[in-house]
Formats: sequence, structure tokens, C-alpha cells
Amino acid sequence: MTIEYLESIKLLGMKHYGFGPEEMKKIKVCKSCGAKSGATETVCSTCGELLSNKTLYDEYKGRHVYCKNCDTVLAKDSRFCPQCGHRIEKLEVE
Repeated sequence: MTIEYLESIKLLGMKHYGFGPEEMKKIKVCKSCGAKSGATETVCSTCGELLSNKTLYDEYKGRHVYCKNCDTVLAKDSRFCPQCGHRIEKLEVE
């Protein structure tokens, strides 16, 4: 088994259960009531508050080190992106 194959199985499992970067990019969370909405929604259907333009993935990425080249969230001490090989500068946090 290759690393790519194992990674693809992991991502399929995460997607099946509603986890992972691709699923997080489809969701916004209301800061007022915590309800989940689609990424294209602008108003919370539960409480009527305006939703942020940021998806759940954008919020997550903003709290972590990530690769500016391919958007992969990384470990804090990463020097290179394991996804694309891009050299990581010290502060690549939004």
C-alpha cells in the first residue's frame, strides 16, 4: 500500500462521517447561536443573525499554521509542507 492510497482511504472515511477539510469548507457556524449553515448562506436560519464570510475551515485555518501554497494545515514546527513540498515561513497564520 502506498502513502497516497492510505491518505485517500483516511479522507474518504473522514468525509463519510462529516469531517475533513473538504466538508469544513461547506459549512459556516453562527457565532450567535452555534447553528450550522451552508457555506453560501449569509443569514442564520435559526436565529436570523448575519453569518461571517468565513467557512469552518477558514476559521480553523486562521488558528493554525498552514501552507500558503496549497492551504494544508500543518504542525506548528513544520518546515516544509508534506502535501506540496513548499518551504514554510515562520508565521504563516492568518
